Amino acid sequence: MILAIEQLGKRINQRATLTEISFTVQPGQMVGVVGRNGVGKTTLFRTINGQCLPDSGHVLVAGHDLQREPAYRTQLCFIDPLANYFRGATIQEVRRDYQAAYPAFDQAKFDQLITRYQLVPNRKLRHFSKGNFNLFLIILAVATNAPYLFLDEPLDGLDVLVRKNILSILIDEVAGGQRAILLASHNLAELEGVVDRALILKDGRLVNDYQLETMRAQARKVQLVYRDKQVPKLLNTAGRIVHVSGRVIIVVFEHYTPELAAQLAATEPVFQEELPLSLTDLFLANLTDQADYELLA
Repeated sequence: MILAIEQLGKRINQRATLTEISFTVQPGQMVGVVGRNGVGKTTLFRTINGQCLPDSGHVLVAGHDLQREPAYRTQLCFIDPLANYFRGATIQEVRRDYQAAYPAFDQAKFDQLITRYQLVPNRKLRHFSKGNFNLFLIILAVATNAPYLFLDEPLDGLDVLVRKNILSILIDEVAGGQRAILLASHNLAELEGVVDRALILKDGRLVNDYQLETMRAQARKVQLVYRDKQVPKLLNTAGRIVHVSGRVIIVVFEHYTPELAAQLAATEPVFQEELPLSLTDLFLANLTDQADYELLA
């Protein structure tokens, strides 16, 4: 059962918030959706899940267009953490609502996780700490048994123990290969260890779709030092400069080949060293403004 996003577009206040977004996801994947504030991550999740109507494009589950066949929306679950109506309800009241909305809702799993993490079923959610409230949203989402879960900043502002509990639940859910989880997050260091893939948004567009295992095999992060402050043109044409400090330049090359290595050697750096490549480096490589660096070339 493949989820396909085709040329999705959304305008808010006459401004293009999403422009021609296309990608596919299948069960068994943990996908990070990353980008700077305001690039459209939350709007993307809301539009895919029908909370916002798209201005163009389609969302399809196993080939079924959700606008024409809304019954298939139960294959997706996005619980907006800003949904204020939760705050005045108890865990059991919210559970009943979602059980009615999702035919495959697993009450046994829900009850087991609520008990494991010692959440009080009859307590109003407005009395929960931020950590326990987020933990409850994760439990509610996984209990729906929807094959596709969308989580917006699920780890933001949480302590180490709560983050560990949430990641443990999510990893267990994906490990069975029956569902996919899409995570929008600014915490790139934590995404690094759990996601298989990273979708990078910039100005409402999908600018890169990285399979992280492939990127680790193909890409390189290189630190270079030159005799003067002139930046060789090759660094801008073949790579993405992520940092310059005096004569020291750090570059990410997404496709590092023997031919490129030879061309790099021909620029005659006085020092060259490969550094560990992280998801944060890919984020910076795509979203850092290159204009200032190009002026130096």
